[in-house]
Amino acid sequence: MNPAECRQAALAALKLASLSLPHLSGLARLVEVYADQRVETAGITASGRLLVSPDWFGTLSVQDRTFVVAHELLHLAFRSHERGEGSGVAPFNVAHDYIINDILVDALGHRVPAGGLEWPGARHLSAEAIVTEMRRRGRSARPGWSGVSASPSPMGAALAKAGLVAPAGVTHQDDLITESLERRLFPGFDPGLARQKIREASARAVSLERLKEGMDRLEAIGQVGGRPGDDAIAVDALRTLYRPPWELALQTWMEEVAPGPRSYARPSRRTAEQADVVLAGRKREGWTLHIILDTSGSMASEFSRLLGMIASFCETVHVTRIHLLQCDSEVSADEWLEPEELDRYTILGLGGSDLSPAIQRLAEDVEVESAIVITDGAIEYPESPPPYNVLWVLTWKDSGFEPPYGRVIEVELVL
Repeated sequence: MNPAECRQAALAALKLASLSLPHLSGLARLVEVYADQRVETAGITASGRLLVSPDWFGTLSVQDRTFVVAHELLHLAFRSHERGEGSGVAPFNVAHDYIINDILVDALGHRVPAGGLEWPGARHLSAEAIVTEMRRRGRSARPGWSGVSASPSPMGAALAKAGLVAPAGVTHQDDLITESLERRLFPGFDPGLARQKIREASARAVSLERLKEGMDRLEAIGQVGGRPGDDAIAVDALRTLYRPPWELALQTWMEEVAPGPRSYARPSRRTAEQADVVLAGRKREGWTLHIILDTSGSMASEFSRLLGMIASFCETVHVTRIHLLQCDSEVSADEWLEPEELDRYTILGLGGSDLSPAIQRLAEDVEVESAIVITDGAIEYPESPPPYNVLWVLTWKDSGFEPPYGRVIEVELVL
């Protein structure tokens, strides 16, 4: 595989990894890919430079490539470069290799490729616990495609051969490329600013511990009735790595309706009120997603997964604000939120099932061009279509819900 083909293959693998691990999509967008013969396998810098060997990467299957780049993204999410500072990068890197690979085997349903490190159940342990256990057992930390070597690693040997590092005394810590080594690989580059952006994206990435949390924290609260509910429930957004076809359909719809660059070629809907003024449309970067959430009592058990799903997609399609309307038979909440605020959120209502008030309220805002309505389908709604695109996200399959407008996606909320 030549360098150009290798880079394109790595970029494609990043996209596939983002689909499977949506909470890492922000990091994936910041990563810069380099097909570099100076590395034997793959390596990542704290500033987000992903280096892959064309000769090695070309031997991997598409699934293996996705696993490898996802592994490197998780090193950034775990801030593996920083964890070992002051106490030795090597043991913590190996511990993270075990944890990351175990997470990916579980999440992607794919074996560890190319002889990588394996420790079944490592995802349930801390890095410190694994380092301690490795020392107690005398467990080898020799690498597969990802490990650490006390003597110069394959990458270190290749760098030494190229004259970039001394043949002895400088050891590359496996797939974690240190800042000093990065400066030697890319002379004149100051990784400080890029590293800060990666650090911020890592902080926004969803904690993987949430994947281990179940729905047992949710209690069925509220009642189903014909009047507005006055109950409330605080829910933790539960994010998942499972990506069934309906989630991909939802993401595709969100990408389709995401506003394009601000331009006078396509006037804003507000222009209708000001015939002598043409207003530019919205920018794609930083757009607002409008959501109507059916908060009838019959929906109470679905909220954690729904909110986690929404928050995950927001980062993928550049949503920076969420306009969320809660409605049972009246609008119980009308809020503007940051996506991360969905991680802990209070649901109001839990009463009747008429979404007309919320649908009509959005219709009064001339800037609303699309909206997601999340419901189980046991609702009332306006017969006439609103002046914006509607996506009905239906949580109850085979409900017979067939609205005369909008698109319908039936979801299966499984962890």
